[in-house]
Amino acid sequence: MSWHSTVHYYRTLNLLSEARNGVHMNAECLIASLSFGPLLARVEAEGTDAASAVIAEAALGLERAGAGSVMLAAFTAHFAADRLRAELHVPFIDAGEALARTCRARGFRRVGLLGTARMTGAGHIAASLRRAGIEVLAPPAAEAGALDRAIAEDLTLRGATPEAGAALDRAVAALARAGADAAALACTELPLLLPRPNAPIPLIDGVESHLDLALSLTETTR
Repeated sequence: MSWHSTVHYYRTLNLLSEARNGVHMNAECLIASLSFGPLLARVEAEGTDAASAVIAEAALGLERAGAGSVMLAAFTAHFAADRLRAELHVPFIDAGEALARTCRARGFRRVGLLGTARMTGAGHIAASLRRAGIEVLAPPAAEAGALDRAIAEDLTLRGATPEAGAALDRAVAALARAGADAAALACTELPLLLPRPNAPIPLIDGVESHLDLALSLTETTR
């Protein structure tokens, strides 16, 4: 939900739309951009249920404005996914389900999950992968902590930096040593660091995966 990730989602959406449909065929969309700081403060002070209420109200506003489906362009904030699915009357496009779809299509069965500390491990995205029969690996605590700091202190403030890239490289290398088939960049900002030409295992762009599913679903419902 940082503005860097909003820009990246919007740019990637339209690049994929033009690749599918031709030049000047950008996607028709509505955007509700929430202020990252107050929402993060609400999570810290009141928990994810309070933040989910804010996210749900924004999603319902998009529905009232005419959106035919809704996607949450923030992996960590998928703690609100179940509430959105319950309250919306239009389809909710889940980033976890999108990642699982990509992993199955590419034959990945042991996937390292990279993102914020709040997202990895027992969160919604990991649960979606496990439901699809995919074994989820997490990087060691030191690498996970360094990546979490890189997201918070670099990517959401300054965009891509060499320091953030180095933190990602170390986490991916650790996952490769642990036997991961691939590493999923399950954070909206992490794909800003792509490409990583020396990565020892394939990297799955979570944003591209999410948007590919959204465009596929939109095209089938036209």
